[in-house]
Amino acid sequence: MGRRHLIRLAAALAVAFAAAASAGAADGWRVVADGPGGGGAAPPVAFVATARPATSRFAARLPEQARAAVSAADFSQDALVAIFGEFGCRDSQIVVSSLAQHGGVLAVTLAQKLPAAGRMTCMAIFPTYRLLLVPKTQLQRPFPTRATVTLARA
Repeated sequence: MGRRHLIRLAAALAVAFAAAASAGAADGWRVVADGPGGGGAAPPVAFVATARPATSRFAARLPEQARAAVSAADFSQDALVAIFGEFGCRDSQIVVSSLAQHGGVLAVTLAQKLPAAGRMTCMAIFPTYRLLLVPKTQLQRPFPTRATVTLARA
């Protein structure tokens, strides 16, 4: 392997490591449950729970497997964000693009990706949900008690 090949390999590894590091650091949250059901809302709504009692505002809207994720949440370390919307077949195209805290409000921004060119999608509308686990280290005190949702095109 020549010097030129080593330089290319080193550059490729540097780019890969930088991308992996920024991808993990940029989001901070992770989806712990999502899918159809959840007693949707049009327009979408979100709830934030920083302690177990706050989950009573949305837990009844969730299917059983999602309630298990709520039960497993460690509220000493994490907050839970529940997002409900009537995205139906478009649900796989809806992604959480950002979370930002503004005082006592957590602003959730969703983006809708466009389907691949030439790909058909169904038009059904039905309720869907997403549960996000957000490390409390990424939130400021006092922790947010409300959440807002904005849907934008990607």
